Amino acid sequence: MQENEWIIQGIDKTLLSNLKEQTKLPETVLKVLINRGFKDVESVEEFVFPKKEILFNPFLFKDMHKSVVRIHQAIENQEKILIYADRDVDGITALSVLYNTIITLGGKVCWYIPSDEGYGLSCNVLDKYSDEGIKLIITVDCGISAVKEIDYANNLGIEVIVTDHHEPPQDGLPKAYCIVNPKINTDVYPFSDLAGCGVSFKVSQALMQTYGKYFDKKIAVIAIENGKCFFITLVNNIIVGEQEFMIESLSQINLYEYSKIISNDIEIFKNIENVKIEKITGDKKDNIKDFAYEILKQYRKFEFENDGRMLEFFENNVDLVALGTVADIVPLINENRTLVQSGLEILNKNFSNRLGLSYIFEEYLKNKPINAKSISWNIAPIINAAGRLGKANMAANLILADDKYNANNFFVELKQLNNERKELQVENIRQFKILLQEQCDVEKDNILVVYAKNLKHGVTGIVASHIVKLYSKPVILFIEDQNTLEATGACRSIEGFDIVLALDKTKDLLVKFGGHHQAAGLTIKIDKLDEFRKRIKQIAKESISSEMVSNKIIVDCELKITEVSKKTYNDLNLLEPFGASNAVPIFLLKNVSFEEVTIMGLNQEHLKFKVCKDGISVPAVFWGAAKYIDMLGYKDRFDILFNIDMNREKVQLIILDIKII
Repeated sequence: MQENEWIIQGIDKTLLSNLKEQTKLPETVLKVLINRGFKDVESVEEFVFPKKEILFNPFLFKDMHKSVVRIHQAIENQEKILIYADRDVDGITALSVLYNTIITLGGKVCWYIPSDEGYGLSCNVLDKYSDEGIKLIITVDCGISAVKEIDYANNLGIEVIVTDHHEPPQDGLPKAYCIVNPKINTDVYPFSDLAGCGVSFKVSQALMQTYGKYFDKKIAVIAIENGKCFFITLVNNIIVGEQEFMIESLSQINLYEYSKIISNDIEIFKNIENVKIEKITGDKKDNIKDFAYEILKQYRKFEFENDGRMLEFFENNVDLVALGTVADIVPLINENRTLVQSGLEILNKNFSNRLGLSYIFEEYLKNKPINAKSISWNIAPIINAAGRLGKANMAANLILADDKYNANNFFVELKQLNNERKELQVENIRQFKILLQEQCDVEKDNILVVYAKNLKHGVTGIVASHIVKLYSKPVILFIEDQNTLEATGACRSIEGFDIVLALDKTKDLLVKFGGHHQAAGLTIKIDKLDEFRKRIKQIAKESISSEMVSNKIIVDCELKITEVSKKTYNDLNLLEPFGASNAVPIFLLKNVSFEEVTIMGLNQEHLKFKVCKDGISVPAVFWGAAKYIDMLGYKDRFDILFNIDMNREKVQLIILDIKII
């Protein structure tokens, strides 16, 4: 068994005691949160109980206003709009949210997802839609690296609005009509880790607001107390001005410039005609400015809860955002956590509203709860199967289906594609493992670059992820494209090594590339492959330390065996949804023994046994550990790392690592 380093964190007992008293949350939950950086009541409660009304304003994106005004214009003029999407779950849900919004608003819209021509915009596709009269394209989950293609679109007289969340190119952005991407450094949007569907949701939300009564109108929030007044000016819920003065100075302000006035005291404004005046009260603060901002906070909460049109938009789309966000493995913190938590709540209440998805949920979950884990393990791979095998249109049609007959037909086809994907995945893993041993020095190379011929595309990213887990090193896998002199690759990286930045240093050798810090795609001419391998290995050698490739497991906290219970499992559900940047908690249990160690699984690759201590035993499984059966069968004592799970209403441990003591 490969030796892993366990990072066991201590607990600040004083902090734990204080938070427990103030929040009344379970101790185990608080231990996990403290060791993940939460140190005060406010941050703990915001994480555990995220509020929908504090989601960030979409107009905080620098180009958002320009984007939605142009889309609004296209809808009003009945211009046909093309949505150009990526082919994974994130891209398909991003497409679905924007498509449904534009249709709801009466627009004319069509969509396109690449298949054989590869990721992103294609000049051939642009020619086709230009011939059909398209003058506005909106990309979703792609486009930020399409510098040449967007130049080509501009020459065709097509305006392109890029909505994306991938890393921008180092040497300049495409010359699009406008760009909405939280990863652009010059943007002021407060959260940079939205998924593509999250960005599409924000664009759709802002577009809906362009049809609201107060779009582009000035609104005043005014706090009045003891003769003082603090005045906040809003446009599209963005603060554009503030000032403090004595109350008699209000007469010097042209209040008729404002379409709405919100204040704790509306008596003073009653003589103003044709201006909507609302009374909002908040908890009084020590100074007038804080009081004004408290009124603003309460106003925003009131607006969110009482704007039926926008609430309907939220509830009709946030389930798709949850699906795409989880599937794209973006951090489930901050705004993503709120969106996913809200979307999962809606899906669990009534997923039958999504006719196509309902077939998937019924077939593959069989009435089990829909959570981040079930989406990652059971749902996303099925939807992604279509895109991986060049038929993403089928998955999009499934999600957009509005009658049961069509939805069922798409589902039957998707099931077949998923079976093909599974077979392809097994075969490509087998082949790449053989080629890796032939082409790489597994011990010395800091990055593993493997090239294959005569393999089918579609699952290269999955295979790369599998190999990263085996070797704890970045991996780049190439498959030769048939009938061309190019190879297409997938990259998966490790914490601390930015694979997109590394690719950027070799861009003179690449046809194209793009992605995230930890995952990317690329295309290369085959005659450039040897030089690429040489240079990327040197970059990895200079950038990756032995510390980065060591196997470390960060332990959230130690438990007693009496704490391994259904109650603890239920308490930990407060931390859901689990995923990137909010992993399922890992616990340490010391000085245990194992009993009834047996092999299980279709291919006899897993172990099950009982973990015993102080007369208490708990069932456990250790995935992929059948080869260690002799070692675990000894009458030794062990320390174990594990997750807590449930199996048929009984607590079960998922063993992650063991050490003989």
